[in-house]
Amino acid sequence: MKPASLLDAESQHDGRTFWWKRLFPVNREIAAKTILVVWGSYFLFAMIAATLIKDGNLQTVLVQNGLIVTCCLIFNWLLYRLLSAFQAGDIAMPLFLLTIPTMILTIVSVVMDRAVIALAIAVFGFSDWPDANTYWPISRGSILDESFVRYFVFASWGGIYLALAGTVTAQHALVHSRQLEGLNRKSALQALRYQLNPHFVFNALNSVSSLIIDRKNIAAEKLVDDLADYMRCVLDDDGESMVTVEQEVTQQIRYLEIEKIRFPERLIFEADVQPSVKKWKIPALIIQPLVENAIKYGVANTVDSVRIRISAREEAGRLRIDVANDGRIIPTSDKNGRTGKGLLNIQQRLLALYGHNAAIWIANDSDSMTHATIILPDELQAFADS
Repeated sequence: MKPASLLDAESQHDGRTFWWKRLFPVNREIAAKTILVVWGSYFLFAMIAATLIKDGNLQTVLVQNGLIVTCCLIFNWLLYRLLSAFQAGDIAMPLFLLTIPTMILTIVSVVMDRAVIALAIAVFGFSDWPDANTYWPISRGSILDESFVRYFVFASWGGIYLALAGTVTAQHALVHSRQLEGLNRKSALQALRYQLNPHFVFNALNSVSSLIIDRKNIAAEKLVDDLADYMRCVLDDDGESMVTVEQEVTQQIRYLEIEKIRFPERLIFEADVQPSVKKWKIPALIIQPLVENAIKYGVANTVDSVRIRISAREEAGRLRIDVANDGRIIPTSDKNGRTGKGLLNIQQRLLALYGHNAAIWIANDSDSMTHATIILPDELQAFADS
C-alpha cells in the first residue's frame, strides 16, 4: 500500500493535470508556449522602449505593462478557446474568427486593461502614477490607436497557432497512416506466407501417397517424420517475416532431402552460398516455390537424373538468389491453372516488401538449365517506399 504522503502528491499532480487539460483541451503545448512567447516578447519590447525613451518611472512602467500583458494573456486564451472550438472543421471558420471577432476581442481587451489600471490607481493610490482619469474614461481615439496595434498581435498569434496546430495534426495523421499501412502490409505478407505451407504440405503428402502406392512403407514413414521435423522448424520461428539467407537455404535443403526420398536416384542437389551474404535478411520461405517448381517440372517430368542448384551471392550491392535445374521447358500453367500460384506469391511478397526495388525472372541458359532468379536490395529497404 502506498504511503499517505505519496498518495497526496499523486492527487495534487492529478489535480494540476486536470485543470491544465481543462484550460487547454487541444494542442496545449503549442497554445501555451506560443501565447507566452508572443506576450513575453511584447512585454520585453515595451520595457526596452520605456528604458530607452525614459518615459516615466521604470517601476511604474513595469507594473503597468505587467497589468496590460496579464489582461492580454486572458483575452488571448479566450481567442484560443474560440479557435479550438472550430479548428476541427473547415479552415474558413478559424480564418473568419481572426477578423471581426478578433477585432471585437481586441477592443474589449484594451478597454479592460485601461479599466484595470484605473481601478488599481483608485484603490491603491499610487502617488507616482498618473491620475486615474488619464486611463478612464478612455477616448475613442485612444481605443482605436491601441486596438490597431494589438489586433495585429492577436491576429499574428492566431496565424502562428493555426499553422503549427495544422502541421502537428498533419504529422499525426501521417504517422497514423503509415502505421496502418505498415500493419496492412505485414498482414498481407503473413497471409501470403502462410499460403506456402499448405502448398508445400500438399506436395509432400502427394509424395507420401506415391511411396505408399509403391509399397515403400519404410521410406513413407521416414518421409512423414522428416516432414514433421521440417514443419516444426517452419512453425518454431513464430511467424518471423525475415530470416537470414543461411536459415532459408538450410530450410530448402531439408525440403530437398524430403523429396530425395521420393526420387533417391534421380534427384541431385547442392547449395552454394557466398559467406558474405549468409547473414543477409530475406523474406522467410521466399525461394520455397522456386524449389518446388524445380522438383515438379525438373525431376517429376523426366526419368533422367536432375540437378538442382541453389546459389546466393552479392552483385553490385544487391543479393542474387538463383535456383537452377536441368531442363529448358517451364510451363506457365498446368491443365488446372495452378502452376503460377507460387511465382505470383513471390511477386506479391516482393512488391509488398520492397516495392519496385526487387525483381524475379525465369530464363534458360546455354547449359540446358533453367534459372529462377530473385534480386533483392539491401535488407534495410524492406518495408521502404519504392
